Amino acid sequence: MMPGAQSKREVQRARFRAVTAMRAQAREQGRYLGGRPPYGYRLVDTGPHPNAAHARWDRRLQRLDPDPPTAGHVRWMFAQRLNGQSLAGIARALNDAGIPCPSGDDPDRNPHRSGDRWTLRTVAAILAIPRYSGRQVCNRQPVHTDTDASRAE
Repeated sequence: MMPGAQSKREVQRARFRAVTAMRAQAREQGRYLGGRPPYGYRLVDTGPHPNAAHARWDRRLQRLDPDPPTAGHVRWMFAQRLNGQSLAGIARALNDAGIPCPSGDDPDRNPHRSGDRWTLRTVAAILAIPRYSGRQVCNRQPVHTDTDASRAE
């Protein structure tokens, strides 16, 4: 019984150290830890991987940099929201200006979407991305309440 408990604690300590290191890389180094880049950003190569084993496999480090064509739209959305504009008003203004929505801007990544217009949900999702507000962390999972689960169905 005792070796099993000690083993479990060691696994938890190792998991905690790994997650803490990844959070520090995301927060302090701005390191890209995987996944799809958010709207307004693009992936930029930053050189070989620091881990020799990964470098031998030609894996490279990547970083998120602002995407010149779309980053200005994200800044504009935040400015409008801070000025009290509603999400629907922001979506309407983007559609009226003829600015392509994320799925229209990159249809290869979004073949399942029409890409013809901005929606309130798209604007809300972009404004909620932690990367834009400086709260980016690794390994954070969304918390769903009963009301959130019923809305998703």
